[in-house]
Formats: sequence, C-alpha cells, structure tokens
Amino acid sequence: MEGAMVSVATGAMSSVLAKLGELLHDKYKLATGVRKDIEFLMSELSFMNSLLCTLADVEDLDPVNKEWRDRVRELAYDIEDCIDLSVTQLDRASGDASQSGFFANLAQMLNMARESLLVARRIKELKARVIEESKRHKRYKLDGLVSSSSGASHNKVDLRMCALWEETKNLVGLDGPRDKIIRLLMPAEGEDEPSQQVRIVSIVGCAGLGKTTLANQVYQKIKGHFECEAFVSVSQNPHMKDVLMKICSQVGATATMGDDEPILVNKLRERLQHRRYIVVVDDIWHSDPWKIIGKALVKTSPGSIIIVTTRLKDVAESCCYSHHGRVYDMEPLDHNNSRRLFFKRIFDSEEKCPHELERASEDILKKCDGIPLAIISIASFLAADVPQSPDHWNKVKDSISSPGNKSVETMNSVLSLSYFNLPHHLRTCLLYLSAFPEDCIIGRDRLVSRWIAEGFVNAEPGESPYEAGLRYFNVLINRSLIQPWRVENGVVVSCRVHDVILSFLVSRSVEENFLTLLDPSSGLPPSRHSKVRRLSLQHIYQAENAVSQIKSVKPHVRSLAYFVDCGKELHPLTEFEVVHVLDLENCKSLRNDHLANIEVLVQLRYLSIRRTNVSELPDGIGQVQHLETIDISDTKVEKLPSTIVLLEKLARLFVSPVVQFPAEGFRKMKGLEQLTYLLIDGQPSSFLKELGQLTSLRILAVRCDDVNYEDSEWGIFTSSLHALCSHKLVDVGIFREVESTAIPVDSSFPAALHSLRKIFISPISSVPVWMGSLVNLEGLQLGIERFSPEDLRVLGGMPALET
Repeated sequence: MEGAMVSVATGAMSSVLAKLGELLHDKYKLATGVRKDIEFLMSELSFMNSLLCTLADVEDLDPVNKEWRDRVRELAYDIEDCIDLSVTQLDRASGDASQSGFFANLAQMLNMARESLLVARRIKELKARVIEESKRHKRYKLDGLVSSSSGASHNKVDLRMCALWEETKNLVGLDGPRDKIIRLLMPAEGEDEPSQQVRIVSIVGCAGLGKTTLANQVYQKIKGHFECEAFVSVSQNPHMKDVLMKICSQVGATATMGDDEPILVNKLRERLQHRRYIVVVDDIWHSDPWKIIGKALVKTSPGSIIIVTTRLKDVAESCCYSHHGRVYDMEPLDHNNSRRLFFKRIFDSEEKCPHELERASEDILKKCDGIPLAIISIASFLAADVPQSPDHWNKVKDSISSPGNKSVETMNSVLSLSYFNLPHHLRTCLLYLSAFPEDCIIGRDRLVSRWIAEGFVNAEPGESPYEAGLRYFNVLINRSLIQPWRVENGVVVSCRVHDVILSFLVSRSVEENFLTLLDPSSGLPPSRHSKVRRLSLQHIYQAENAVSQIKSVKPHVRSLAYFVDCGKELHPLTEFEVVHVLDLENCKSLRNDHLANIEVLVQLRYLSIRRTNVSELPDGIGQVQHLETIDISDTKVEKLPSTIVLLEKLARLFVSPVVQFPAEGFRKMKGLEQLTYLLIDGQPSSFLKELGQLTSLRILAVRCDDVNYEDSEWGIFTSSLHALCSHKLVDVGIFREVESTAIPVDSSFPAALHSLRKIFISPISSVPVWMGSLVNLEGLQLGIERFSPEDLRVLGGMPALET
C-alpha cells in the first residue's frame, strides 16, 4: 500500500498511508479505539487519493471540484505533519531502553500514557475532518474525468537528447543571423579596427525564439579575439550586486562580498578601461538594470563588444541609445529549418518522415510558428507518448493554440500537453523545479536528493531511491522538459529550465499551493490558501523583511530554500517543526550558531550548507535520525563531529576534500550510498579500514594528493576498495591534484573491479591490462598523457563501454 501512495499528484499524501501504518506498530501500544480510527483514516484516504489522481488529469476543473481537491490536499498535509510529530513524541516518551529500575520504568509508562492520549485526541480531530470531507464529496459529480497518465520511463538519458541540445546551441537556421551580427560587430579582413566606442547589438525577439542561443553562438565564435570576456544572465528580477559580481569574476576584476554596487562598478571600469572585451548581457527585462551595467562597461575601450538580449523592443532600443548600437530583430525559423529540427527529434533524421504523417507534421509545425522551443517540446512529446498515426497526431494538433495567437499562448498549450501526459509522480517532480530561480543551474544530485526527501520518489524492487530519482531525472531530460547543462562522460550532472517552462510551472505551483515564492512582487501566501508548505526565498534584497514574513508560516513549512543570502538575522531554523528539506546553499552570511539546536529538526531529511562560511557541524547533528543527505562541500568545515556516525539512515554525504573523518564508528553508517569527496591523506587508519564495511556504498570519489603509495595508508584504502567492490560499489573516482606522480593501478590496485560501471582515475601512466576485463564498464575517464597502441587495444576489449 505504501508504494501506491507515493505517486499521487503534486506532492499531497506522498507517504501518509505508510506513516499511518507506522502508528499501528505494537511498540506504541495505542488503545483499540485509536487503532480503529487509524484504520478508518487509511481506508478513507486511500479512496480520496484515487480521486485526487483522477482530478489531477483534468486540465480545467470546475470551481466546486477544485475547491474540494484543495481541501483534501491540505488535509493530507496536516495528517502527515500530525503523524510525524506524534511518532517523534511517542519515541521520546518510550525513553532509553538501557535505563532500568522501578522508577525509570514507571516514568516511561506515564510518559507513554500521556503521549498516547494526545495522539488519540489528534486522531479523533483528523477523523472528524475526513468524515466532513467525505460527506462533502457525496454532493459532487465527476462524470467524464478519465485518467490518462502515461507510465513510460527510461533508465538512462537518451544520448541523442544531449546531442540535440548541443545541436540547439548551434541551432539550425542560425548560421545566417550569427554571421550577420558578427559583420555588424567585427571588421572584415582588411578593414580598420573601430577606433572610438564600443559596438553594441541588442537581439530582440519573443520567448523561446533562441535569442540566448544566437548570442552564445556569436560569443563562442569571436571571444578568442578579446582580452576579457563575460556572459551573464540578468532575468526578470535581478539582484544587481550578484550580476556585477559575476561579471567581475569572469573578466578578472577582484571583488569581495562586502563591495556594494558603486564599488563593483568602479572595479569593473578600472579593469576594462584599457582592455578589449566582449560581454553578453542576456535576458534584460527592464532598462533600469542596464543603467547600472552600462556604467560598468567602459564605452571608450576600442574594439570592445556588448551583446544584449531581450524580449522587449523598447528595452533593446534603450540599451543602444547614444552608443551607436544596432537592434537586431530575431525572426522565427523558416519552414525548412523547422522541419529539420522537428524530424531530427522524432525520427533521428533531418529529412525523412513517413508519408502518412506528412500532412499532420505540416499542420503541427504551422501551429508552432517557427519557435524552436515549441518545436522541440512538441516533438519530444510526440516521440515519447504518441503513436505514429495521423489520427493521433491530428488530435495533438487540435490541442495546440490556433495560428495567430501569441507565442507564449502557443507554448503554454504545448507544455500543457506534455505536463498532463506525465505520470503523476513525474508531474510532481517537474513541478518541484518551480522552487529554483530563473537561469539557475541545478545540480542533478541536489535535485534528486530533494525529491527523495520530499517523498516524491518511489523505488521499484531492487532499486535504491537514488537510482529511481535518476530515472525520473532522465525521463524529464528525454522529454525536453528540462535542459541538460553540464555533461560528463555521457552523464548529465546539471540542468536548467527554460524561462518559458519555468513560468508555466510557477503558475501551476501557485495555483495548487504546491509552492510559495517569497519575493518583493509575489506576497505571502495566495489569499485562498491558509498554509505554506514549501517556501522558496528569491530576490530578497532586505533579508530582515524575509524574517518578519516567515514568522506567520513557519509551523507548516516542510521545505525551506534560500536562493539569496540569508543575512545576519536568519529566522531560527529550530522553529520549523516539520521541515524535511533545508537548502541554504550559497548563504554566505550563515554562521555556526545558526545551526545550533539542529537536533530539534527531527523530521529533517535533506541539509545543504554548501558554499557557506560555516566551519563546524554541531554535535547535535547525530540526533537528526531521519537525515538522508548532508552537503557541506565548499564550506570551512575541516572535521566531522564524532556523532555523525549515529546517522544510520544517511545515504549521501558530500564533503570538501579537506575534511577529516572520525576515527571510530564509521562502519555503523550502513545506509551510506554515496561519499564525495574523501581525502585519503591523513585519515585515521581505523577509519580507512571501516570504510570497506559500508556494504551499501555505490558511489565513491576520493583524492590522494600527498599519499605515499608505499605506505600502509594506501594499502588499507585499496583493501577497503576491494571489499566495497564485492558489495554494491558501481562508480569510483580517484584523482590527485598534483599530477607529477601517477596513481599505481597494477599490483597494488584491487583486481575485483569487474562490477564497476564508471571509473575516473587521474593521473595514470598507462592503461592496465586488467581493465580490459571490466565487462560492465559503461563510462571511463583516464588522466593519461598519451595512449599507446596497447592501451587502445585494452580499451577496445570493453564490451559495454559507451563513453
């Protein structure tokens, strides 16, 4: 029954039945009447969940059904929060089993009795609410609501999709516009260099047209002619200090977090004053940000270039005003290039299309109106979900907005088709991307780990939650709903969401109270909803304002993410009683004391303080027993507390390669599946021995900067690596920063690596012969200066190698 509940739409009831079942465990000794009430709740909620799934497949619900749906979702959230708190309090009341004696046992019995009464009262209140909603439902009619979710899934990213997105960066039909813009900006051979001002071009066009792609093509083709270069996205609600900091980092201007905007402007002017530069300012929505950026980009640097992209003609003109700039109006793809892009995605060919589908293809392309994002999205939908028949394709055509509508309306109808055709669990995972700001580069592990912590991932038999989450991620890539960003050895390790798709997701998230965005323009919360469940803080310039706004919603927040610096007055995290996800990545003002009393967050599953100035984890971290993911990479933490070994459910641990591990107890962390990056140098020998006892470890990345390969330290590590390979290890990376000494991979290296699917070793002197026997190896990355013929023969013998 647990598995059946995980796939419900938009996050509600993701694990309510399983948690209700947990309350029925004998150890809680609840009264018979309470147990019957819990069983009643499970039965009623199972029916409501089925109905929610049906409602989720209806794009436009009538107001009555929509209101009932929202009520049931809120009820499910409240029940889950109640259960989480009740289980925690019952566990605490049961006391320490190691204590004995008459008075200790009596106190334990009294505590359990008191907590059981409280639980019974809460269950009765919830039962009354469920009965009320059940009665309300009897007045509703749901004729004609049919579920149409697809169950399609794929275990891997379709490598053709990575190629398609890579091809989209060099999009068909953009050669001509690219060369025309270059002629506007760069002197032809034999012409004199421009002597006075910077040359500016503003590329203007509708959403999804490929403005960023075109600007990037120009940038990549000519940036080698310049001393300084930068490509920065501004977006709709920019934090100008961050934008200026990004330009500084790319052009080599020294900047610090303490610099304000005027100081950053001056530093950029000093850096660019006598240098030839190229800067792309992407996705400007208003002229005000340009006024600040324009001051920073010196206009008297001969031969320098500025490229601006925007959707708005008046903004494009204002960027060019008084600087002898040119506005370039970007046109949609012509018919031939539209066909090429469309057919490439569906048939893996730019020209061939079955004769019976020609007419339907033409009609669909006409609806897409030459907008590349619409063409790729609808083609991905057709390739994944629609039989190749004229009748089916014509039904898709009829669902797209009519010709002449605005491009955004066309895109929304295309995206609705893709969205509503997803299985419910994938729909929820896609909707979750609305928590990330526009133009955010989203790490795959960060996203998948947060999905798991939210309860959105339902693993199949023999599959870990992380593997299931990767499967979900790959499906969304294959359907072109998220864009692969960084690809390593054929593996997508980060992604982005196109701003048109993000706008669609945000709109649905707000409508369904799935997520609340806290920024100066959105307000808190939507008026018809009473509680905030997931909170994403974006574009908050005054952090103290956020603190005051959070106060009213903190008891109900199960996911809290800061995408701005938290400031000195961070709201006490310990007041978020039911929080599952706490993402504080890049909060530079975060201090050690902000994490004090973290043991109060008993429901916490995901904690990220990556790229902060925190220097130590509190000892109380060991009491947060539900923690599954901890990310402290790129922090100042140099030593893990000894209590970390108490986290037996911890599955993913990301640390900086300077962190020292506890000498004893690491073998207790039997749930650990991923450890990145472990520094071998200077670790206790006892820890390196216990490393081999982590029988669930699947992914391991280590550094060995100063290891003496003749010492016992290396021998202990390779022995543990041998043990890990006999269990579940499938992905291993070993490298050193100093490449003068090759890593020995012959006699001292484990021979039992046949189960591995991915290996990264750098540097090595040659490819060892035993590597040819790795029959399961799919991805290989070697830091080797030169391949010999014998090395290539070894590689050629690997039957499963893909990249």
